[in-house]
Amino acid sequence: MTSDRPTGGQDQTQIALANALRDEIHDFCALQWPQEACGLLIAAIDTPNKIRRVVFARNVAEDPLTTFEIDPQTLIECHRTARHKGERVVGCFHSHPNGKALPSPTDRARADENGFLWLVIATEHNGAVDSRMYRIIHQHTDDANAENTELRYFRRCQIIED
Repeated sequence: MTSDRPTGGQDQTQIALANALRDEIHDFCALQWPQEACGLLIAAIDTPNKIRRVVFARNVAEDPLTTFEIDPQTLIECHRTARHKGERVVGCFHSHPNGKALPSPTDRARADENGFLWLVIATEHNGAVDSRMYRIIHQHTDDANAENTELRYFRRCQIIED
C-alpha cells in the first residue's frame, strides 16, 4: 500500500487548539442540541496544524437531528475570506447528539478531502461531554484486481493547548 498522507515535516497527529476556542465550539454545539451543530476550522497557510479560528455555520441538512450539512454560502465565504487572510480551511467540526465523539459511517463516506481535520463533539441534554479530533486518511492499494482501490479511515489526533 502507498500512503497519501499529508506531508509538511510536522507531526500530523498533534493539532493545536486553544482551550478558549474549544470551549466556544463546545458551547455552540451544546446550544444546538438535540440537533447536530457544525462549522469550519481555520489555520494559517504556514501552520496548518494550529487552529487559528473557527467559523460557526448553520446546519442546512434535511434532517439536522441525524446529520449535518454546512450552509454552502458560509462555506464559500469562509474559503474566500481565508484566502485573503493567508489562511485556509483545514477542517470542520460537528456534534453528535448521541453523546459519542466518534466518526460515523456517514462521516467517513463524506470525508472527501485527504488530510482534512474532523473535530467531533459529543453532546447530550446537559451539554458537550467530550470531543475528539481526527484526520481523514485516504490510502490507495496497489492491487489492480481489487474492487475498490481506496481505503478511507480516520486517524485520531491529539489536541494540544495552543
